[in-house]
Amino acid sequence: MKQLNDNKQSSAHMEDEHKASGCDPLLKLWNLRILIRLNTFNRVFDRYGGLQDPEMMHILGLSAFLQNEGVDKKTIFSNLSNTLKALENETPMAPQDIFSVNIKILQKSLSLTPCEIDILRFVIVSGSSSGFNMVIETLGEMSNEQIRHALSIILNVPRSEIENAMRTNGALISAGLLRFNTSGHYMHSLQQCFDIPHSIKYALTQEQNNPEAILQCFFKIADQSHLSIADFPHLKADITLLAGYLQSAEKKHIPGINVLIYGEPGTGKTELVKTLTRHCGLELYEITMQDMEGNPIDGKDRFSAYQLTQKMLANKEKSAILFDEIEDAFPDVNFSPFGHVTRPDFKKAWVHQLLEGNPIPAFWLCNSVVQLDDSVLRRFDFVLNLRAPTRNIRRRILDKYLGHLNLSDAWLAQMAEHEHLVPAHAENAAKIAAHLNTENSRELEKNLERIIGNKLQVMGLSRKPRTVISRETRYSLEYLNPDQDLEALTQGLQQNHQARICLYGAPGTGKTAFAHYVAEYLDKPLLKKQASDILSKWVGEAEKNIAAMFDEAEADDMVLLIDEVDSFLLDRGSAQNSWEITQVNELLVQMESFNGVFIASTNLLNLVDAASLRRFDLKIKFDYMKPKQAWTLFLQVLEEHGCHVEEEARQYKTDLVRLDNLTPGDFATVVRQSRSLNKTIQPHYLLAALEKECKAKPGAGKSIGFIGS
Repeated sequence: MKQLNDNKQSSAHMEDEHKASGCDPLLKLWNLRILIRLNTFNRVFDRYGGLQDPEMMHILGLSAFLQNEGVDKKTIFSNLSNTLKALENETPMAPQDIFSVNIKILQKSLSLTPCEIDILRFVIVSGSSSGFNMVIETLGEMSNEQIRHALSIILNVPRSEIENAMRTNGALISAGLLRFNTSGHYMHSLQQCFDIPHSIKYALTQEQNNPEAILQCFFKIADQSHLSIADFPHLKADITLLAGYLQSAEKKHIPGINVLIYGEPGTGKTELVKTLTRHCGLELYEITMQDMEGNPIDGKDRFSAYQLTQKMLANKEKSAILFDEIEDAFPDVNFSPFGHVTRPDFKKAWVHQLLEGNPIPAFWLCNSVVQLDDSVLRRFDFVLNLRAPTRNIRRRILDKYLGHLNLSDAWLAQMAEHEHLVPAHAENAAKIAAHLNTENSRELEKNLERIIGNKLQVMGLSRKPRTVISRETRYSLEYLNPDQDLEALTQGLQQNHQARICLYGAPGTGKTAFAHYVAEYLDKPLLKKQASDILSKWVGEAEKNIAAMFDEAEADDMVLLIDEVDSFLLDRGSAQNSWEITQVNELLVQMESFNGVFIASTNLLNLVDAASLRRFDLKIKFDYMKPKQAWTLFLQVLEEHGCHVEEEARQYKTDLVRLDNLTPGDFATVVRQSRSLNKTIQPHYLLAALEKECKAKPGAGKSIGFIGS
């Protein structure tokens, strides 16, 4: 005879679940009802040539027939029918198993009905008994109506109770205990109809040390933050607004409070929520991210845990829920809490309902909102973009975590220039530093630079602050050749603190250095951005980066510099993609509303969008150095390197002033070259190196600049 189940051995985990449910009597009853009441006996017997699965035979009380090949189908059917009648006439005994103990912990809080508990037990058992599964398979694919009828017969409960239990607003679904496929247009097997989260199955079938242990499978009380509201001065307005809203909503018991906080990893989103809820007098509960064995819980199961937590805490006052890393939890196009196949619009409707009816305020945290549908984003009451801290806040963070160490103020100021430095970096560095036996200040600083630099590098970020400018020569406006009065400009900026300036000209003419000079003159930090900081492979991300850049500069009263703006501010008339146009449009909108000093620099003015150029208050050309400027800087560089020019050395002036494409940047380049080559700066070396730099430029030999006194 063909075996009912070729693989007679089930896994140890499935056996544990089977035993945990203590369901042998129930399994026997359910099997018999499927075979007799749902008329599948002949189908099972004919398909498999008899009942040969040892597990099933044991459950049905037919083990003695395994050795007796002469027993016919009619005899077995009669035996099973009599057994079913006897069992149904007996007074049912309440199971005393692990499942029954654990489900009681949830039953009271969730108001689970006996029918709902039976369905939950049925789903768990059907997934852990191979013999039972083979019997269920003979039912074939059924419509939802047929599935409800089958469950009514198997569990011996009225059809109306089955329908109530499977409603979307019933406890099983709304609490995330089960997911049903409720689409009436598809046929499903009884097994496919149900999807139970692994965390739910684990919690209900494993022996727990205490009642609280089962709840920890889904949520836990969040750890206390060591920060205070004062540690978020840059968010003072948002915190004040949000705290007032939360406290008022708590008093009035307003449902559907949902707060979305997003931003780069390590920016302090979790700490902010912990600090804010403590400030508001709320107990914060965190959705579990790992099961009791330390394995990560997948997104779907965490969503189910969130649903369960909302139900469990529904009547608990002064509470809030934290749901972190929601990117992995929000349903994708193939997932529905009601089953395996669903229409996208139906899925959205469920998410919308979930965000509108939650009794406990919820904080939703993620690194990016790119994957969230706009209709979902609109459902959040309050949305906060927690960007990387501004320069002043970065300094406060460093002082908080590293201020107790033997570090120089200059080093802390330099590290605060890291625009991507976040609290997590400083906290991690402090943790490692606590185990370093280093008393030397400079050695400690180098170690911390390495720790923080490694963290930044692995994220694809620069190890060193980009805003630090290396000056090989003394900076002075007298070496620049602009077509505007720069001294008058800086004085005007000191009075008005608002302007939109475009600096253009050949590389090395001092455009970027002048932006640094303006920031220093105004005693403001400089926020320097390049095209690589703004552009993104994702459509729409560049526009968000542009907006965030202007927001950050205005929030921290910084001078904003976009270097090489021609990289993305291209002429819209020659744009080949719509997103190129939207990037330019976004920049123009932000420029006009920016309340601060904005400077853009470019080497290729002819490529910049003409309409965009008209939005700049000033367009200043930086030209090549005049002969007098070049000679003065030549003498200064020699003097700075201990070389005093004798009268006869002035013969170099004639050759120097012939260089009509000389820039201050060329002098800085030559000084750096001398260090690399271990050369001493002498008049002949300096002149020869400058001549070489000028010849290497595009168009060298043509008269591009001008020579005048």
